[in-house]
Amino acid sequence: MRGRVAEVAKSMIPGVTIYRVECEGARIRFDANSKLLRLKPGDEVVITVSKEAPQFKKGVDYVAWGYVVSLKRGDSSYKMILSLWGYVVIVETERHELFSGFDFMDKIYFKVSLPGAPAGT
Repeated sequence: MRGRVAEVAKSMIPGVTIYRVECEGARIRFDANSKLLRLKPGDEVVITVSKEAPQFKKGVDYVAWGYVVSLKRGDSSYKMILSLWGYVVIVETERHELFSGFDFMDKIYFKVSLPGAPAGT
């Protein structure tokens, strides 16, 4: 998913930053170690959530792995919550097909990269 960083906030947990990314048809909120990922409001990013380890450029892309801990389906919206060993990712969308193939406790990979950065996808 390609999107823009809409908000950057400090967490109450020292050394953790909370990001909100607006993508076409999806909203993603996640926290990350402040030393490992530094994004600014307006930055364009590409976010990948997959069961397979993505290609990445060490020191350029942010990649973590964890588990699907919740899949919630409402009347018109869907929410998937991922736990990356203490860091949390929340994906909200109206497009249920974004969650097809994912199930509770699936091992997943979460990647954040900048478009045009010299990295694999």
